[in-house]
Amino acid sequence: MIKQPKVDFSLRREIFFVTLGSLLGAFTMFVPKIMMDVTIDTQYYITWLVFARVIGQDTIQSGILLHVFVATVIGIVTGLVLYKGKILNISKISNGIIFGIIAGIVAFVVFYIPVYQVLIAPNMITVMTEMDPQMSVLQASESINEYYFQTLVDAIFTHLIWGITLGVVSTILTTKFGTRYRCHSCDIQFSKIKTYEYHYKYVHETPSPSMKHILILGGGFGGVRVLREIQKIFEEDVKVDIKLVSEDNFSLFTPMLPEMATGTIEPRHISTPIRTFCKRARFFEGIIESIDLKNNQVVFYRDYDKKRKNLKYDYLVISLGSRNNFFGNKNIEKHSLTVKTLGDAIGIRNHLITMLENADQEDDPILLSKFLTFVIVGGGFSGVETAGELNDFVRDATLNFYRNLDVDKIRVILVASKNIILPEVGEELGHFALESLKKNGIEIITNSKAVDAGKDFIVLDNGQTIQCGTFIWAGGIVMDPVIANLDCDHDKKGSIIVNDYLQIPTHKNVYALGDCASITDKTGKLYPPTAQHALKEAETVSKNLIASIKGNERLQEFEYVSKGTMAKIGKRNGVALLLGNKIHGFLAWAVWRQYYLSNLPTKEKRIRVAIDWAVSFFFRPNVTRLRNLKEKSL
Repeated sequence: MIKQPKVDFSLRREIFFVTLGSLLGAFTMFVPKIMMDVTIDTQYYITWLVFARVIGQDTIQSGILLHVFVATVIGIVTGLVLYKGKILNISKISNGIIFGIIAGIVAFVVFYIPVYQVLIAPNMITVMTEMDPQMSVLQASESINEYYFQTLVDAIFTHLIWGITLGVVSTILTTKFGTRYRCHSCDIQFSKIKTYEYHYKYVHETPSPSMKHILILGGGFGGVRVLREIQKIFEEDVKVDIKLVSEDNFSLFTPMLPEMATGTIEPRHISTPIRTFCKRARFFEGIIESIDLKNNQVVFYRDYDKKRKNLKYDYLVISLGSRNNFFGNKNIEKHSLTVKTLGDAIGIRNHLITMLENADQEDDPILLSKFLTFVIVGGGFSGVETAGELNDFVRDATLNFYRNLDVDKIRVILVASKNIILPEVGEELGHFALESLKKNGIEIITNSKAVDAGKDFIVLDNGQTIQCGTFIWAGGIVMDPVIANLDCDHDKKGSIIVNDYLQIPTHKNVYALGDCASITDKTGKLYPPTAQHALKEAETVSKNLIASIKGNERLQEFEYVSKGTMAKIGKRNGVALLLGNKIHGFLAWAVWRQYYLSNLPTKEKRIRVAIDWAVSFFFRPNVTRLRNLKEKSL
């Protein structure tokens, strides 16, 4: 016997479907009356005039619009009651009809009778006396009372028609588009009950030997995009099993980390739970321990108690990203803050506020100078954007909240290993960015590398020592040891070398993309490990996965021409190289914001980030410090 699934509904869709049913019911309930007006010359249209009088109008159209508006409101309320009450599952027509009858009776008793007594009857007297000047108010009142019982019977009948129409329409729409049938064991969902039944049969009752298992490692841009693409195709194919393993239970929109580190954007607004995307996939939060390419097996463990779990696969997608590269320097690793993860950004924000609080009460000029010196190492996107955001934040916060401090004593220092910053955008734009940062008060040290660090200082390779309270490292990335030790070919950075189809050449059922993959174009040049490339790589991997599972031997080669690169270098200022065009200043900043806003994974996140930006434009920076988080400080 098939175990009944858990039936989930979407609040937004449920309300929309019920509201639509209510609107159709509002028309259907008066169809008999309208037909009688047309065929036997009844005068039910007077009802529309009465509705119009309720809002001070005297046209039939106004009465109809009021009726439509009321039906919409009642539909929304009914949808909320249905969803929140969870009293009745309307995934069956019979249940929908029962719900509709109940809704019709409730609307009649709770809404129609009071409205009739208070508004409709008095306005009907007015309309009747105006249409027939010979009729007195008393005569009109007596006529209404005479037909009162018949009016109630008609109203019950019409409200039942409304409710049944609402129930049938919303049930059909909900069953087809809104219902989600969730398997208790697999924690995956299906849009059709028949698909769930097939799933239960082929997976739980008599497991099919032809099942194909897809395993995705990583919940970043690439991994999540592959998941979303293959789910569309295999939503109703119960013989395809999809699993995703990620170290975090959320997907982080990393381009906005610097803004989050300074409080412009709230942490949850650029982090989306991976379970949001897992419709037909099972999610596991865990740390990858090993990948066995020969035996098609992955071992991971959960951080809480280190309990291990083995997962077998037929097809593997590796999108594990990268780690911070400290080049073996233990002191730098120990004493620096990094800007790679959500926790990093929150830690930086708390640390900056701690430094300002310490400085505000410090009399020792040496200590004060340390508290107000902020060093960022790394002349790439991460380092430059972090420096720009940090500089704006500490200066604005000082002006607005730490009035005992002298803004001119704040030192924000950016250390770059090359003679320019942002080499990815070219020398001209890199020079513009450098000069812009200098104008904003940031000191730039080029052709230098950090070689040592302590609790309150860093040392550069030119022998210079900088006393500071804040040291942020954005100096490069390195592969995760799991990737670097994988039994396949790697490039000099440790990335996995893949073929034109993004497969590991010796294991055609394994795909790699994003930071952990070494992908070359037709000229032999490496594709950069950026978000836009990871998303396009994910599209190719998805198409090739789908083709392989469906038995199509023709795979798609990866080829992509970059749209360009962008960087935000401070308030309303940026640089961009778009399709060969060089843009800088406010326009580049606006393009940066629009591009990344549109690429956030959900509408909710786009709205929340847009609101955050609007709030930051009109209000002062928030200097609330979350004391329950660990941070590095003097």
